[in-house]
Amino acid sequence: MILLNGSVLPPGAGDLAPGAVRLDGGAIADPGPPPAADEQVVDVTGLVVVPGLVDLHTHVFLGQDAGVDAQAIGPATGVTTMVDAGSVGAHLLGAFRRTSMPADGPVRVLAFLNVATIGITSLTLSGELKTPAYLSREAALAVLTSGDDTIVGVKVRPSADVAGSHGPAALRAARELATEAGLPLMVHLGPPPATAEEVLELLGPGDILTHCFTGFEGNHLARPAVAEALVAARERGVRFDLGHGQSGFDATVAARMLARGFPPDTISTDLHAYSAVSVGGLPQVICRLVALGMPLADALRAASEAPVAAIGRADSGLGTLRVGAPADVAVFDRVERPRTLYDGFGNPIESSTELVPVLTIRGGRVVHDPRGLAGDPIG
Repeated sequence: MILLNGSVLPPGAGDLAPGAVRLDGGAIADPGPPPAADEQVVDVTGLVVVPGLVDLHTHVFLGQDAGVDAQAIGPATGVTTMVDAGSVGAHLLGAFRRTSMPADGPVRVLAFLNVATIGITSLTLSGELKTPAYLSREAALAVLTSGDDTIVGVKVRPSADVAGSHGPAALRAARELATEAGLPLMVHLGPPPATAEEVLELLGPGDILTHCFTGFEGNHLARPAVAEALVAARERGVRFDLGHGQSGFDATVAARMLARGFPPDTISTDLHAYSAVSVGGLPQVICRLVALGMPLADALRAASEAPVAAIGRADSGLGTLRVGAPADVAVFDRVERPRTLYDGFGNPIESSTELVPVLTIRGGRVVHDPRGLAGDPIG
């Protein structure tokens, strides 16, 4: 199959440019040769062609309080890889595999392991770190050092609503676990007692601060008091993830940070049962950032190539359209029309760009095609 006449996102850098994308079985192939007589040609004139999107922060543990169905949501939003951000702890990994990681599904699922063995069992009733006994170093290390390549890092939520007074201790324990396992640490930024300054001090190269544009008063990153620590963290290789969710994204904070030349490294949804309506999906989150001034090509890479680098899988080719990469492709109709979007705090964002998913391909297989671009309509 070859997609012709689209606006294609090149790997690494550069703006969208006219081009073609060829799929040969489950891999991206050289688009240069003309179509063969028996090759399927899909005309994507006027459409945007990008790698299948990679959502770095989701909650897709089906049957759990906050879990949503990755396999149902992903194809219709152009997402071919979802990374669960701490829904599962060491004692629930078997259940997570059985319910949420189908081998042949349209969406690839990877996971950050929660430091608490119970994971995010209840998002609304009690945080997983308010009972310190659930933070078992031995149980977590058994998973993290098992060679399981679906576990991509360690997740901790040291904020007051999740950990109470135990937040700083849980943060330090998570730091030690990630270091010993040789994996990135993802830290959720929320209300103190774990302050942004304290979190940033513990993060090293390759670690991830999620909810980087949260608007929690007294603990957001646009405060002058945190500016020096923020710049130092980025310089030593700490990555900053959007993590929209219910309260992870404040447009007023985002606008201030973008004006300072501090965009997020990765754009993610923090999609879960309680945030799904306000988030709307990864394309809408991308459009919110574009409306606030982030170039579209940069925002698309922050939701494809950059998250793959963040989980240490750049060599896999995921998140790119380079030759030999997995044949994960998303095609969008870029519709220019005025509309009002909202952040997690209810602040309006005036947008003129909408990305409508019209074709999603995972591993060379069409999984979403409502217009019938590549055959019978799907989705």
